[in-house]
Amino acid sequence: MRLGAWGIAAAVFALAGSAALAQAPPQSNDAPDGKAILEGACTSCHGVDFIAERRKSHDDWEFTVSRMIDKGAALDEASAAVLVDYLAKTYPAEPKPAPASPG
Repeated sequence: MRLGAWGIAAAVFALAGSAALAQAPPQSNDAPDGKAILEGACTSCHGVDFIAERRKSHDDWEFTVSRMIDKGAALDEASAAVLVDYLAKTYPAEPKPAPASPG
């Protein structure tokens, strides 16, 4: 059985097309960045130094960001979650000193 040039070309395109469909979609670099969110949403009212001086737990940062949204910070739920994670990792609460042992 002999395939002509058109038959070979059709087979190549069919295989290439099916391989392209089987591949995972490309990853997007459009995911929000915590630092960019901080600089865009928070620094309109606060300087970065002011924010950096605050050291909080993840829960405390979540409360603070929620409070700022209530006061007018323009953040959607997904951006707020990314921001809270960024703040908790970048400006974590200071470890509490161990209690002094009696004696």
